[in-house]
Amino acid sequence: MSKRLLAAAAIAALATSAGIAYAGSGGDGTIKACAKSESGQLRLDTGSGCLPSETAVQWSTAGSTSAAERFFYRGGADVPNWLPIVSGTWPDIRPRMTHVLSMHLDPGKYVVTAEMIAENDEGQGIVVCLLGNPSVGYALAQSAVGSRPGFALQQTFEAQTIFVMDSAGDLELSCFNAPPNEPAGNPRIGLGDVIATKIDSATVSQEN
Repeated sequence: MSKRLLAAAAIAALATSAGIAYAGSGGDGTIKACAKSESGQLRLDTGSGCLPSETAVQWSTAGSTSAAERFFYRGGADVPNWLPIVSGTWPDIRPRMTHVLSMHLDPGKYVVTAEMIAENDEGQGIVVCLLGNPSVGYALAQSAVGSRPGFALQQTFEAQTIFVMDSAGDLELSCFNAPPNEPAGNPRIGLGDVIATKIDSATVSQEN
């Protein structure tokens, strides 16, 4: 494997950089994904294998002594009472992103899945949510939400990745409404559902 492929796969599998990664999860105790060599972006391998431009990544949850931990934000059934999120542009918006929830994890390797529901019935924007912290990196989820053509009034979207916690710490889920966000309208989050499952190992191999 080339150094570039190895570096990209390591970033994707272990999420040790401050970059952004995606992953997918499968069944039977073994999770297989494909990492793009250039970006480290992961996608679930549903059985067709990885492309020549990708690197195979897999990890096992078998034998784990830790049950999955779950963290929720629920805005309730009344949509107007959902959590309003700020609108802006990256990176200026970063210090002002709307905090949705925090989760505290013990040291270890975790497969983390976050699902969000966002709504905007008076404007538009790309709702972007980041999960993680500066030490372990971030998982990214985004979706076009709004009342204008090409947008949906309400969207459900998710992010998945692997986090390596060298020490106990907090992961934060925060969101904002990115351009095209004129008019911004009333973007808001109705649900934040984060599941963290401790895993035993992750391995990386190059597809032929």
